[in-house]
Amino acid sequence: MPAILRHIVRDIADVIWPDTCLGCGQRLLSESEQLVCSDCLMNIAKVDFYKHEENLVTDEFFRESIKIEYGCCYMQFKKGDWTQNLMHNIKYFRHPDLGIKLGRMAAHELKKYGRFADVNFILPVPMHKDKIKIRGFNQAERIAYGMSQILNIPIREDILEKTVNSKTQTYMNRVERINNAHQIFAANRVGECAHCHFLIVDDVFTTGSTLLVCAQKLHEAMPECKVSVFALAKA
Repeated sequence: MPAILRHIVRDIADVIWPDTCLGCGQRLLSESEQLVCSDCLMNIAKVDFYKHEENLVTDEFFRESIKIEYGCCYMQFKKGDWTQNLMHNIKYFRHPDLGIKLGRMAAHELKKYGRFADVNFILPVPMHKDKIKIRGFNQAERIAYGMSQILNIPIREDILEKTVNSKTQTYMNRVERINNAHQIFAANRVGECAHCHFLIVDDVFTTGSTLLVCAQKLHEAMPECKVSVFALAKA
């Protein structure tokens, strides 16, 4: 196809099916904007947990007497806000590349503050294989993949496991979430990793039940290991 014809076809496609921001929904104005517009990227509400040794995430683990090396989140999740659009577009509307993009952005900030510098492996919170077949990807793994690219830390998906294809925890209270998580997650002891430092990565920190239980399961399987936790967003 001649170059001029390709340009005409692209211009027509831009009019009929314009690329829009997965946050605010406005049309992307330049080729340099991918998935999210510049305004949304500049105005992401960061929770700044990663700037402090103690924050709401580390406090939650302290209250539950679960030892972690460090924990934090990157951005604020607000219902009805465009940040909710971002997270829902990753999870429910099949935009795994957005998870990678936000994972990379978060990792750049974490790197500035030296967070997770001694971590050996990133462990995305696992999704049951049946659900992966339906959705096509694990959003936590896509976020972890973006972080891995910046932090240069490899991902392992053979250590944490989701053993039951459970229903959503959205409408459960905190106690119900923790009890549910204990029944559906497991950790495998991997001998050569027994003394490693693991970073568990999830998409949203609501009550922290998933990360709490995953950390517990790791310590039970490998008491010698170290565990840190990260969630892209805090609800």
